[in-house]
Amino acid sequence: MAENRINNYSRPLVAFAACMGCAFFGVTMFFWGAMLPVVRESIAGADNFPWVLTLGIIAGTLISGAVMDRYGYKWLLIISSLALAAGLAGFIFLNNALSLYISTFLIGAGGGVLNSETIAIISDIYGDDKRGAMLSILGASYCVGSLLWTILCRVLVADYTLPMRWSAAVIALLSICFVFIRFPKAKLAKGEGSSILMSFSLLKYPLLVMVCSMLFFQGILEAISANYSTSYYVNTENGIGLNLALTALIFMTVGMAVGRFTLPLCMKVGGNKISLYLFMAIAFAGALIQYIIPHSILGAFISMTLIGFGTGVTAPVVFSYLGQVFKRYSGIAVSLSVVVAQIGMLIGNFLVGKLFMPERLERGTFHIFPIIMCVVIVLVVIHLAGVAKLTANTKEKNLDL
Repeated sequence: MAENRINNYSRPLVAFAACMGCAFFGVTMFFWGAMLPVVRESIAGADNFPWVLTLGIIAGTLISGAVMDRYGYKWLLIISSLALAAGLAGFIFLNNALSLYISTFLIGAGGGVLNSETIAIISDIYGDDKRGAMLSILGASYCVGSLLWTILCRVLVADYTLPMRWSAAVIALLSICFVFIRFPKAKLAKGEGSSILMSFSLLKYPLLVMVCSMLFFQGILEAISANYSTSYYVNTENGIGLNLALTALIFMTVGMAVGRFTLPLCMKVGGNKISLYLFMAIAFAGALIQYIIPHSILGAFISMTLIGFGTGVTAPVVFSYLGQVFKRYSGIAVSLSVVVAQIGMLIGNFLVGKLFMPERLERGTFHIFPIIMCVVIVLVVIHLAGVAKLTANTKEKNLDL
């Protein structure tokens, strides 16, 4: 608390702002998962939008680490939130292809900054004893944002612009409220370097390399499960239909929220490593159910709940490790690892998107989609074992550039 008084900020208010920012990022991540089946027929080239979104997330994440460590959090949080709102507004008022690509990129860039920045904020303002639990709450806020977005899209499916109008207005209003909140000061003094190129020097630490590798596959898993599960259920033989597929996506976000709220208790009982293996096994079971009974409404709801429950817990634990080890450059370490995760998302969206192109839908090759998820889950588990081992062997704290 003494540090709080020196920096003259309220920890609960700053945590609230971070949670709101992470909820905004939830809109970004589930934006095309909910919208793509709706707008595919009305907007030409809509199948290209998910990877443009991911490209924007990567760009936002790349610039965020060096900026927030050097200049602080406040204005970066406000600007990135307004960029996200502007991107949503672009879909309301613009109708040519180029402007919609730019709007998609803005949504991604704003969300990319918000993701890494909110993680860094929580890592900075809480100590090692509370950091993991608070990152789980932050992750639950992400689930709330994505859940509200998917519910809006499900209820207002007749007019796809209405969810964008409401979301843009709320995000813009809360961004203005951030102006009146005091944030922690920048961690680096004037003249200290924290450029994007310098941040890559942290890759000399094997722990960060392993974390980045694991998050690469985690990014693939999160992207394809959120963006293409609805398309899978709609296009499979005797599919469940668009409205029920969107409802299944809601079940995924609910499962993710429940998983993140229960994670602290599971870690307390079974430890970090065992808990993560258990959650990933649950996600694997969900993907298998998706493959075995793709035409079942109940099966879709159960499958998406299990996938969300299992896949949503990895990041909070891993980012807690980074906050403990890279305290001085936590923003850069988080941003670097998130960039790699977003590259995984970009590649995953691009490659899996090919399965759902019209000519491949006719051939039925998209049916291997759940098998792809199972393979990626196995790769995540293999890398989790490496992260756990390296974390246990890392004796020195607060590693530096």
